[in-house]
Amino acid sequence: MLPAFFTRSQGLRKLYCSLFTGMLDRRGLTQLETDILLFLANNPDCDTARDIVEKRHLAKSHVSAGVEALAACGLLERRKQAGNRKTIHLRLTAAAAPVVEEGRAIQQQYGQMLLEDFSEEERRELFRLLEKVSGNVDRILSEPRPPLP
Repeated sequence: MLPAFFTRSQGLRKLYCSLFTGMLDRRGLTQLETDILLFLANNPDCDTARDIVEKRHLAKSHVSAGVEALAACGLLERRKQAGNRKTIHLRLTAAAAPVVEEGRAIQQQYGQMLLEDFSEEERRELFRLLEKVSGNVDRILSEPRPPLP
């Protein structure tokens, strides 16, 4: 039987989102919009909507709507790369900096809550093992699936 961790991922997400409630209300943002901003800030080498969809396993339509909303309120810029008219690169504006700073502080608080009673050695081992699990998930989701009978 799998540990409860693997069947409680919705609980982890619920806790994570609950920590953002006040910030979202104050700033008039959705959780998805905040997740997009933090993804771009925390992953500077991943700067396209496609990167967000692939790495976070989110629906293209949701990411597209989130990017559109963030661009409309001046927190995000879209840029085409010279010589490549198809790929649109996303860049945070200076106005996004306070949102990112507050969001990162909340992410840090979340991490501290989850790892409160862990030694440094236990944290390293947990991270190593979870990276393996994450790699397995990514691999499995990227494999073609046979049709169901």
